[in-house]
Amino acid sequence: MRRFLEYIIAFASRYSGWVAKVVISFLLASIGWFAVQWREVIWPRFGEDAVDWQEMGMDPLQRLSFDLPFLTRHSLPSWLRPAAGAPRPTDEVVILYMDDESAQRLDQSPGGPWSRAMHTKLLNWLAKDGARAAMFDVVFDKEMPEDIAFAEALATHGNTFLGATIRTNSEAPLSPEEAVRFQQVGIQSEKRVKPVAALAKAARGSGLLTFRPVDGDYGVRRLFPGKFREGSDSWPTVTWQLAQSLGAGLPEEETARFAHRWVNYYGPSRRIQSVSYYRALVADGGVPPGFFKDKIVFIGGRSDLGTGPKKLLDEFSTPWSHFRGRTYTPGVEIHATIFLNLLHHDWLERVPLRIEKWGIVLFGLVLAGLRWLCPARAVLVALLVALAVFCGSCFLQWHSRLWWNWAVPVFVQIPLAAVLAVASRYYLEERRKRKLRAAFGYYLSPELASEIAERNFALVPGGEKVEATMIFTDLEGYTTLSEKLGDSSRLGSVLTDYFTRTTDEILAQKGTVIKFIGDAVFAAWGAPLPQPDHAIRAVHAAWRLSQVSEMDVPIIQSDGSIETVHVRTRIGVHTGEALAGNLGSARRFDYTLIGDAVNFAARLEGANKYTGTTILISDDTAQQLGGAFLLRPLGVFKVKGKAKGVIIHELLGEDPTSAPPWLAIFATGLAAWNAGDFHAARAAFEQVKAARRGEDGPSQFYLDRLPITIPAEWTGQVTLEGK
Repeated sequence: MRRFLEYIIAFASRYSGWVAKVVISFLLASIGWFAVQWREVIWPRFGEDAVDWQEMGMDPLQRLSFDLPFLTRHSLPSWLRPAAGAPRPTDEVVILYMDDESAQRLDQSPGGPWSRAMHTKLLNWLAKDGARAAMFDVVFDKEMPEDIAFAEALATHGNTFLGATIRTNSEAPLSPEEAVRFQQVGIQSEKRVKPVAALAKAARGSGLLTFRPVDGDYGVRRLFPGKFREGSDSWPTVTWQLAQSLGAGLPEEETARFAHRWVNYYGPSRRIQSVSYYRALVADGGVPPGFFKDKIVFIGGRSDLGTGPKKLLDEFSTPWSHFRGRTYTPGVEIHATIFLNLLHHDWLERVPLRIEKWGIVLFGLVLAGLRWLCPARAVLVALLVALAVFCGSCFLQWHSRLWWNWAVPVFVQIPLAAVLAVASRYYLEERRKRKLRAAFGYYLSPELASEIAERNFALVPGGEKVEATMIFTDLEGYTTLSEKLGDSSRLGSVLTDYFTRTTDEILAQKGTVIKFIGDAVFAAWGAPLPQPDHAIRAVHAAWRLSQVSEMDVPIIQSDGSIETVHVRTRIGVHTGEALAGNLGSARRFDYTLIGDAVNFAARLEGANKYTGTTILISDDTAQQLGGAFLLRPLGVFKVKGKAKGVIIHELLGEDPTSAPPWLAIFATGLAAWNAGDFHAARAAFEQVKAARRGEDGPSQFYLDRLPITIPAEWTGQVTLEGK
């Protein structure tokens, strides 16, 4: 079975999609069809006639389907029981048990036949007390001296039924005449064992005490109406005879009479009122007068010495026998239950097998839809569907007295569908995740790489528009460093150190390293996964990597002296719309972002060379920060490739409350610049430089560009021609 499942999963994984779904659908439908009628498929035939497998007892799944609704109704809390409906009262029936205590008190043999004088005395008392009818779960097939008095009591009572049984040629030796006759009619033949003639004539009627079929757990679930004998009179059961005599209105036509019916149990063992046999015959401790008035009295055996099919053959299992330590139920109590079913027409019927079979097949086809769901949802939906089928089946049995083999979908099809759905999805998902982790593991934090692996991210060419924040970095002093180092391996070591520091800060803020371009880094936030705070994360990363990537690289000269080259990172940050995806050729592509926003981020990085700054961010990015950083507006700049000027800002820190006094002075100078008041602008920028110990890149940038006279159509916008 395990190898079979592995083969199915591998097939579904290899041919994923509709082909796999169709295969799983037909697999589930076929298993359901076979589980419903497996015995009809493989059971042998006798001649040209197929064996009716319903006559052979229930298989374990059928027994579960039949039993669990009974147990569920009996176990419901009190506040839910009205929804299930109360079982029919059984107070019109009383059982007299020929038990061990009665045998001891009445001096009868526990294992042998009782004196019929006791039965005579009992019937006289029942007639006197007004019992409506009586039935003996005993076969009086041997003559005894007390038969005359017993027959008179049977006639006096007038409404007593006796039991008969069936003996087959495989149960006991037959006479030569019987053997010859049985061989003529078949491999296995049967004869009816009736009460002795005198008792049968005096009683109101007699019938079979047989239960057929008896299931594999020695359970009685089928309501056996009697044995149909083609071409001869049928042999009805004693319960059928008794119910018919009391006006049950049961069908007389053979087809309707022998239709399949099932026992509707009213509760576990002892549900029907019962007393020990002896209590009906003694004055001290006996039943009170009128106890049996208008009652139907069943008389049969029960032993406390042992129960179960291996200890006492007249005790059988019911839906309660295998749960909660319930004991087996005496046959006479089952007869009383069947009688009440017949009297009130509240037996159970089974959903027509054609509807049940094809309904389960259709259900199996639909269950393949679980494969569309993620594993957790597939399991949850499977559990909910199983619960719905179980609850619906319980209500059908409780209120409509219909049952069907619902254990096939609940315990076979649904679990198998969930296993196949989860296993195939896990197989495909794990394969896809491994590819995605490998593809993104070098560019993303482990958390983001795993998150991407969990999503439906396709490794195929194509892209989608996203709003993201991009940063470009460049290592200032790299050219000088490479010239003075001279050794490419040493340069590679420095770059590895630089890229490690840079990448660590990007990944710490859940960013994506798009690519390395020489000594530059291109990173993004908001792609490939959406991030609501992509701008804030990008600016945090920009500030921190500017701090950790500034370093002094020692260079050993030929004379042994050490020269130090200082390098630092320039950064441009911009937020905008870009096309993100796997871009390139059909054969080779990389995950990247392209668009005007990407180009502008690169231009901002280059603008640092002119403004003497480290980090420049666009106004689009600044608008999304919500005042979370210390920024210095630098004015309106028109960079190369842009038709319009945009406001850019310098990032000064992560604490917006730590603004230095000179920041306001610079703002005053910038306002004077925009207004064309160059004298005031110069004074302000010079003051800022002085406050910053003679060094302030943006102030120097404007001081170098102060015109002597105001140009025509002055706007204050700055144009940068270089990259």
